Amino acid sequence: MTSDHWMILLMGMALACGPILLIWFEDKTRARNVTVPVLVSLKGYGLSPHSAFGLVIAVMLIYLSYLMRGVGLGFVFMIFGFLGFIVVVQNIRKSKMLAR
Repeated sequence: MTSDHWMILLMGMALACGPILLIWFEDKTRARNVTVPVLVSLKGYGLSPHSAFGLVIAVMLIYLSYLMRGVGLGFVFMIFGFLGFIVVVQNIRKSKMLAR
């Protein structure tokens, strides 16, 4: 791998940490008894700004993996994207339990 490939991989890893850190910040905010706003609420599930931005990052990583489908790094970006997507979906599911 060239130095360009390594730099792309490092940027992808930094982007993959985005949804996880956003959800962590949201949990820390809730732990301090500060309310987190909900952008959209559907059947009791709430989409917070943290989850929405994490979802944008996850979709962007999946789209980048589609654009890089000829390069071996595309698969890594797909894994990063789906990992972020799973973290965001778990947080949205957790928002229904917190509302009770």
